[in-house]
Amino acid sequence: MKKKLIFVGIVSSILFSVNVLAEEVGQVENSVEAQTVVKEKEEDAAVDTKVLVDATTYYSIDQQKLAVGKSAKLSVKPILGVEVTGEFKEYKNEIIEVKKDGTVVALKEGTTDFAPNFILSNETKQKIKEAYIKQPGNEKVKIETIALSHRDIAQIFKMEVGNPTETKKHQIDITPSFSIDKEKLEVGESGKVSIAPIEGVALKGKYKPSKNDFIELKEDGTYTALKPNEQAVLTPFFEISEESLRSIKEAYRKKQGNEGIPDEDITFYQREMLQVFHIEIGKVVVPINWTVNIDKTTIKVGESAKLSLVSQYGYTPKGIYPDGKYDFVKVTKEGVITGIKVGNETVSTNFTLTDEEFNKIKEAYIKEKKLTNLTIEDLEIGPRPTNITSVGVEVVAASTGGGNNSGGNTTSKKTYAPVKKLPKTGEKQTIITIMSGFILIVSSSFYLNKRNKQELD
Repeated sequence: MKKKLIFVGIVSSILFSVNVLAEEVGQVENSVEAQTVVKEKEEDAAVDTKVLVDATTYYSIDQQKLAVGKSAKLSVKPILGVEVTGEFKEYKNEIIEVKKDGTVVALKEGTTDFAPNFILSNETKQKIKEAYIKQPGNEKVKIETIALSHRDIAQIFKMEVGNPTETKKHQIDITPSFSIDKEKLEVGESGKVSIAPIEGVALKGKYKPSKNDFIELKEDGTYTALKPNEQAVLTPFFEISEESLRSIKEAYRKKQGNEGIPDEDITFYQREMLQVFHIEIGKVVVPINWTVNIDKTTIKVGESAKLSLVSQYGYTPKGIYPDGKYDFVKVTKEGVITGIKVGNETVSTNFTLTDEEFNKIKEAYIKEKKLTNLTIEDLEIGPRPTNITSVGVEVVAASTGGGNNSGGNTTSKKTYAPVKKLPKTGEKQTIITIMSGFILIVSSSFYLNKRNKQELD
C-alpha cells in the first residue's frame, strides 16, 4: 500500500511539471508573437515616413519642322545628374507618331501639339535615390524612405509637318533651352534662369518680365519668391538680340560644308515650345523668443509673483503654465505664483500657447516686417528649444518690516488681540520716587498735626 502511494505521488508530480512547462512555453510563444507584431508595426511605421523626390522628366527635340515621312528625335534630360534609361510612352494621332525609343515620325501635313511621357527604368530610379542622398544635407536620409514623384505633363511641343518639296535648307533652330539654378526658395530669395548656347554662341538678349502671386521674373533672368506655394509655376520667354543672331549665322557658316553660304539663304525658326518649371516656395518661419520672465524672485507668505513672456514683434502673448501646488508655493495656469510656506522653490516655466496666440504673433510679425502680401497661413512658427526651463522662488516669513527684491512691502491680514500698555524704559523708577515723596509728605503732615494737638492740651 505504501509503495502504491509513493508511485501515485511521483506520477502526479511529473504531470504537474509537464503542465507548468507547457504553460511557460505557450507564454513564451505568445510573447515572441507579440514582439514580432510590434516589430512589424514599427517597421511599417518607419516605411510610412517618406521623403518625396521630384523625378519629373524634361525633354529636348532636335526638330519641330518635318517633311512627311521624316522623323525627329526626343531626348530626356538628366535628373539630379543621372543619365536616365527607360522608354517613351507610345502616342499617335493623324499628324505624328511617337515611338518607345523617342522617335517622332511625321505622318501627314499639318500642325499638332503633344506632351512626351517617359517611363523610368527601375535602375534609373535607384540611381536617382542614391544621387539625392549624396546631396548636401541629405546624408542621413535612408534610401528605403525615399519615394519618387512625377508629373505626367511637364513640356508641350508643337510639331509642324509639311510637303517634302517645300522643305527649306539652312534653317537654324533658335528655340531657347532654359535651366534654373534653384528649385526651392524661401520668400524673398532669388534664383537665376540660364539659356543654353546656340551653335556655340552665348546668347544675349532679355527675358520677358512676368509676375504672379507667388513668383516674379525680371529681364535679367532673376526670379524671386513672393509667397509660399509648393509648386509655383515659372515659364521663361527670351528675346534673342540681333547681335547674337548675327553671331549664330557666322558660327553656322564656319561649320564644315557651310562655307560660302549667302547670308540671305540662312533663316531662323523657333519652335513653339513651352518650358515650365515648378518652384517650391516654403512657408515663412517666424522665430520666437521663448524666454519667460518673473517680476520678483523673493516673496512673503501670502504674497504673489507673476510669470510673463517676452514681447514678440510688439505683442506680448499670454502663455498657459503648468498649474499646481508645490511644497512652498502654488501656481495658476495664468502664471501667478503665491507663497504658502517659508522655503525655496523651483517652478517650471514650460508654458504652452493656443492657436489663437500663435496667430496673433504671426499677425504682429507680418505688421512689423511689412509683409503685406502674406497671410498667417503663409507663416509657420519656428522650432522651440527642447530643454524645459524653470525659475527659483524664495518664500520668506510675513512681517510688518523689511521688503523684497522688488522694493515693495506687504501688509499681513492676521489680527492680534489688544494688550495692556507697558511702561517704557525709566518710567518704573520715576513712579517709585513719586510714591515715596507722597508717603513722606503725608507722614510729615500727620506727625505735625498730632504734635500740635499735644501742645494745646
